[in-house]
Amino acid sequence: MIVDRNTTVQEILEQRPDAVKIFEKHGVDVPLECAENIQSCGLILCDSMCHIDNLDALIADLQKFMDQPAS
Repeated sequence: MIVDRNTTVQEILEQRPDAVKIFEKHGVDVPLECAENIQSCGLILCDSMCHIDNLDALIADLQKFMDQPAS
């Protein structure tokens, strides 16, 4: 999976539910803070709604995580 600004939180979590730890590393508690309607938005929109400190760093970390085999 290629993670970019248009990838949704939902798409990421459908493939790798454990990716929540990457969001947490960037200050976003997905289960607590991200309603279903937010999870279906691209990361670029989540940036303004979810107080992501550095969207590019989050995307890079998510891509690294998605490139690793699931454990």
